[in-house]
This record gives sequence, C-alpha cells and structure tokens, in this order.
Amino acid sequence: MYSKKVMLITGATSGIGRALADYYYKKKYNLILTGSSESKVKDLKNRFKKNSIVICCDLTSVKDIKMLIKESIKKFKRIDILVANAGLYEPDKVIAGNPDRWDKVINLNVSSVFRIINLVLPYMKKNKFGDIAITSSISGHQAIYWEPIYSASKHAIQSFAHGLRTQVAKYNIRVISIAPGVVLTELWGINPKNDKNKIKHLVKNGKGLNVEEVVDCFDFALSRKRGTTIRDLVILPTNQDI
Repeated sequence: MYSKKVMLITGATSGIGRALADYYYKKKYNLILTGSSESKVKDLKNRFKKNSIVICCDLTSVKDIKMLIKESIKKFKRIDILVANAGLYEPDKVIAGNPDRWDKVINLNVSSVFRIINLVLPYMKKNKFGDIAITSSISGHQAIYWEPIYSASKHAIQSFAHGLRTQVAKYNIRVISIAPGVVLTELWGINPKNDKNKIKHLVKNGKGLNVEEVVDCFDFALSRKRGTTIRDLVILPTNQDI
C-alpha cells in the first residue's frame, strides 16, 4: 500500500500504548500519538520527533476528538492504522462504587472508541485500506466479579468490534481485537523502569505479561496478509487464575 504507514495510537503516554509507539517508531512508521496528561505528552514530544505528531487531548471530549482527527489528516493526509488503546480501569464494587466514575469509564472505554472510529472510517473507505486494532481485555470475554463495570465496558467493545468488522470488510478495512490479561504496567502499580527485577520474576512465574509480548500480538495481527483478519486474540499469563 504505502512504504510508510500512518498509525494513530491513543493512550500512548504509558503502558501498551507507549510500547507500541516505541516499536513502530523504530519501524519508521508515521505516528500520531495522543495522551491526556500534559506532562506526559511533553515527554512524548521530546522522544518522538521524526515523522510524528503528539497531541494532548481528552478523548471524552467530542471537540477534542474532532480536533485530533482534523490535525492528523492535515499532517499526513490519511490514517492507515488506528490503535484504539486508551482506557480507564475500574475495579469498583457496585454497592459501594461511584457512578460518576463509571460514567468516565464508559465515556473513555466505549463512547470515545465509537466516535474516533466513526471519524476515521471515511478516510479509510476512501483509500480502500485500513486496520482498526482495539485494545480489549480478557474482561471482554468473561465477566470478572471484582471489576463488573470494567468488564461491561469491554464486553461492549467486543460486541461493537464484531459488528463493525462485518460492515467494513468490503472496503478492505480490518477490525482486530487484542485481549490481554494482567500486563505488568502502571495500571497494576508497576514502574517499568524501576521494577525490572519484579517484572522478570512475575513473568517467569506466569503471573503477568511483559508489555512487549502484547506488542508482539498487535504486530502479528497487523502483519497478516490482507485476506486474513485476526478477529480476536486473547493472551494471558500462564498462571492467571481466571
């Protein structure tokens, strides 16, 4: 298609999104990276300078999402790959939970994904090429009792992805869902820089996944020939008991 693909990654300031940015930057992709933290976005701008734009935006804001896509198209004229990765984790018990926070979870994990895909699809359709890769979760495949709100958000995304795939396949657009279990990132209180020995120990004992293993899953799915779609890929630590 193109020698240098254009990839938009949401939630690129940490965890899986940051690891994906590092990986595809080394592969010389044109990158559009987003995050909501001004300080972390500044750090990204200092790191990703060539063939990249870094945009600070709140994906729960319709105005910000529209701005993101407008600036992306202005810079690169197209978006070949969308990695809808940004998300908010929520392990609340329903009886004592905070419904206002639940709204934020749904707005980011579900509604923002709907909206950004809605805005990206016309460009992919026009070019007759596109990949939409969504960071889901094992929680999207089975309800986990200690995180029912989060599980509900990921179940919604799974259903959406499956329906979307059948609608857009005729335009040479693939929809891919990557669903990891425990990934050893900031989400679980892990500092990738300072906790290397802890990460190594947990990975060795099948208690958590290296973020690089999740990146490998994305790259495997995205690198298949156009006639093949990895609709769902679930990756778990060997000893995650779910």
